Amino acid sequence: MTATPSVRRTPSKAAVVRREYDRLASVYDRKWERYVDATLGPVVEALQLEGTERLLDAPCGTGELERRFLHEWPGLQVVGIDLSHEMLLHADAKTAGEKVAWMQANVERLPFADEAFDVVVCANSFHYFPAPESALRELRRTLKRQGRLVLLDWCDDFLMCKLCSVWLRWCDPAFHRTYSLKACRELLQAAGFTVEHSRRFRVGWVWGLMRLVCRSQCV
Repeated sequence: MTATPSVRRTPSKAAVVRREYDRLASVYDRKWERYVDATLGPVVEALQLEGTERLLDAPCGTGELERRFLHEWPGLQVVGIDLSHEMLLHADAKTAGEKVAWMQANVERLPFADEAFDVVVCANSFHYFPAPESALRELRRTLKRQGRLVLLDWCDDFLMCKLCSVWLRWCDPAFHRTYSLKACRELLQAAGFTVEHSRRFRVGWVWGLMRLVCRSQCV
């Protein structure tokens, strides 16, 4: 009898990202402290919250943004999702006693009703999304009409980011790609967002970033 050959399954991109960030969770805050501090400031600045909104952070990592949100606006209703269970454990420990909900979920298949949130934040993670169109459509679906999205990510308009992208494609299996500001605007518009404001800026000499502030279109 001929043995049936075993089939070697290639892990999904989501599984690769989850495994990588489970591994990094214990050192993430220490390793990326300066970068996180420099990039989350512009996110908080762009939100202009009243303090009672229902807000989704997708993905949330170790909950540093939630810690800042709740320090500034303790009345927010915050939900953070992430693929990595270990990152969520660190987020929960960081915000112990605060009113925040943590969920392990994929941004391409969000476990929320339509128009569940007033505000959505997507910071420092868009370059990992293997299906950005699907992810953006899901984010728009969960936003109320005229709800706001703030997206911050690496920007391919900067030479160093282009070079980093080439390197990451070889050495980081979780990495997908970076986008120019123009390409990112087009993705957002195709997903049903109106881009109200966008800008490019640098963090140090390596990181070139973009921040886009959007509204969910009425459909």
